[in-house]
Amino acid sequence: MPPLPKLESRFRRLLEELDRGEGYVSGHSVAVGRTALRLGEALGIDAGELPALTLGALMHDIGKFFVDGRLLAKEAPLTAAERETIRLHPLLGEALLAPNLQHATVLGIVRWHHERWDGGGYPDGLAGDATPLEARIVATADAFVAMGESRTYRPPRGLEDAIAELRRLAGQQFDPECVDALLEALSPVRRGRH
Repeated sequence: MPPLPKLESRFRRLLEELDRGEGYVSGHSVAVGRTALRLGEALGIDAGELPALTLGALMHDIGKFFVDGRLLAKEAPLTAAERETIRLHPLLGEALLAPNLQHATVLGIVRWHHERWDGGGYPDGLAGDATPLEARIVATADAFVAMGESRTYRPPRGLEDAIAELRRLAGQQFDPECVDALLEALSPVRRGRH
């Protein structure tokens, strides 16, 4: 797998700030970037498009700058109003990046990484192929990485549990093709565990 592309200093600084923020898991964006890159390669994304996919994956949560860290770190269930506040982060991230980064793929990933295959996601309720493939890749990579991370409100899942959850939600939350490709990409890792 090729290394992540070198980030411009302005993007690197944003990610460093986000990693230090209350309630955000340090290293999450880089792990999502690596997973999305691997998944993009497995799906045959053109090599010239992989840097945009990776940058979008790295920046996917950048809108959380504008979300109170206490909400991100909250152990108790979120109220409806708190959930709606957190659900603004894709739009806020797009608004933050758009003035200086007019790249449709990157901005689309940031905006649509919480859309669902069945149309039940946010912010636009897109379903199936209406969500660009790159955003569907990042949605799958983001969820997979998050499942393996410890959060204030839950412990991390093991690899097999995360895989079972991806399979269960393929065709509902996730693009089944993305899930299949990720599971195929994980096959060498899983074989090494047995």
